[in-house]
Amino acid sequence: MGQRKQESKSPKRLGATLRQEKKKRSFKIDLTIFDGLKRVKWMPISVVAVVCIASAIVLVYWDELVSGIDREVVKIEVRGQLKYQRPDLLQEALNKHLGEGFFSLDLNAVKKEVEAMPWIYSASLSRRWPGTLMITVKEQHPVASWNREFYLNEYGEVFRPPEPVAVASIPDLLGPADRAKDVLVRYVSYRDQLAAVNEDIALLSLEKRGAWRLTLQNGIDIKLGRAPLDEKLSRFLKAYRQGLNSKAGEIQSIDARYTNGIAVRWKELPNKDDETFESI
Repeated sequence: MGQRKQESKSPKRLGATLRQEKKKRSFKIDLTIFDGLKRVKWMPISVVAVVCIASAIVLVYWDELVSGIDREVVKIEVRGQLKYQRPDLLQEALNKHLGEGFFSLDLNAVKKEVEAMPWIYSASLSRRWPGTLMITVKEQHPVASWNREFYLNEYGEVFRPPEPVAVASIPDLLGPADRAKDVLVRYVSYRDQLAAVNEDIALLSLEKRGAWRLTLQNGIDIKLGRAPLDEKLSRFLKAYRQGLNSKAGEIQSIDARYTNGIAVRWKELPNKDDETFESI
């Protein structure tokens, strides 16, 4: 009997031992990830997301938005001082754009159209809601005539209006077609030097072979030839200051192509030899 009781209790102890050794399964969540999310700056990310979404919507529905708010151009306003360009002709050329779409109007095309006019140098355009087109123009400013058919602006650029106009107090510049800017630069330099002796330039020419010649407003013709030009002009100016200017009305021409002086041809002595003034 004692042995049976002992044997019958043995399985219970074994079963109890097995239940104690069995490991319990559990799931743990790492909460440190939430600490990282808390440190993220969500406001800038939210703003960027909203902007991206809004931009995508605008791109998709852009045509519908423009057509819904687009109005007609009902007024074209031109600003800028015009001396040579007739305002009525400019306004007439622009009025054909009245009635076109306020937003759909191609401003670059209108800009090129305005700047193609002979007396217009540049134009800038802007829109003013609800239906006005603003155009500011800068007119060509002729500073010299070029080869008696064209004009030069202050940048040495050649332009030609449909009809020649009388422009007061500008010199005549002559030279090869591709040397317009060079001749203008030379003119400005000589003009400033001659201003010191109260003389102005009426004509400056550059021949194809490279020789320079200028004519003063008082009618004196000065031959400079080729380089060194500045030295030759300096010799003339020196002689002019030392008394030659007092006889300017008697002088027909001056040849400054000599190495050490200038030769003067007098009006009242057309058949005699030139009188030469040595450099001082």
